[in-house]
Amino acid sequence: MPGMVGTDGGSPIENGVSPIENGVSPIKNGKSPSRLKKGILWGLVFLAAYGLVAFEARQNGEKGSVRATTYSASIGGYKALYLWLRELDIPINRWSKSLHELPKAASSILIADPEVGPGRGELKALDRWVKNGGTLILVVRPPNVFLEYFGLRAERPKSKNNEREVLFQPGSYTRGVERIQSKGHSGLNSDNPEWVFHLRDKWGGLLAVKNHGQGHVIALSDPILFSNGALREGDHAALGLNLLLTHRGEGSLLVDEYHHGYGRATSVLSHLGQSRAFAPFLQGMVLLLILWAGIGRRFGPPRSPSMEETQTSMAYFKAIGQLFQRAEARNLALETSVRWIQDESKKLLVDKDPVFQKRIQEEKSNLKKRELTDRELLLQVRGLHEALEAVRKKVS
Repeated sequence: MPGMVGTDGGSPIENGVSPIENGVSPIKNGKSPSRLKKGILWGLVFLAAYGLVAFEARQNGEKGSVRATTYSASIGGYKALYLWLRELDIPINRWSKSLHELPKAASSILIADPEVGPGRGELKALDRWVKNGGTLILVVRPPNVFLEYFGLRAERPKSKNNEREVLFQPGSYTRGVERIQSKGHSGLNSDNPEWVFHLRDKWGGLLAVKNHGQGHVIALSDPILFSNGALREGDHAALGLNLLLTHRGEGSLLVDEYHHGYGRATSVLSHLGQSRAFAPFLQGMVLLLILWAGIGRRFGPPRSPSMEETQTSMAYFKAIGQLFQRAEARNLALETSVRWIQDESKKLLVDKDPVFQKRIQEEKSNLKKRELTDRELLLQVRGLHEALEAVRKKVS
């Protein structure tokens, strides 16, 4: 309607009158596409995380686990060895603290296939402990940081045609050992002549021993030999007793669990980095990034962005005026305009002005006299706006 000015402060819709007329569209109440995309993306992230957990549980299940920990009763665990030594009344205990805190009362420590590397200064602390008379038994696959620190490296694999039997160096470590059933391992080698190799097979060095200060370092390159699934095979049990008890003396035997994650605070990221699920997780993240880029980018010829329709009070005010005009409800249109002007005056804090109040009362009284014409309605609405502008300028 000409002369009617609306603001964003309010809407004159009253008495159930709908503004849907002459192309004026209502406000959309549906979910925006961006929220839908975010929901899909978070759903995919949840499914990826759930899949990784399931994959991890399957990989580390009771039948397929290769964790060399005394808590595991699976094929790759060391629980059978731990319980067997306890039945023999050998003082054996799990160690779930840093190597900095190794007690002097302990004579030997077994580190079997650690999943977590040594922390800052742990290797030096372990080195001092061994030099003071301790025995370190490393049952670790080379290459490994523990082996490398004490001068051992992985040996190059021998020819597949080399089918020689296991070579034994007589001594206390191989006493009663005649048959070793290794299914394959990385060989041990060293440039340090202090290392003595007591067992060799077709894959290379299997057992090496070195005097280190007042103590000893024993290295076995096949952790599977002492696992729950292989301890009863061949002479593996006899070999285990020789390695664990030869230098034990009167002290206790410790089994390291700290480097399997027990007793230490680890973050989710560090656990994920050490997990076998890291590679699938990384691939899943790359796929999610590609999907995110595909959703957020339009592959096609450029086009101008669509302009969203913005609804203002002027559009509603004009639509209502057109509806009232068609219905010839001019008095109702004026009543609605008066109410809207009053609401605007309250927002501007000018509704108490006596001149303005007098004008509002006059317009309300005119509503009861007779039916207005279009021209009268236009003039009175324009007058209301002029009165509102005048009082607003007076207080500003």
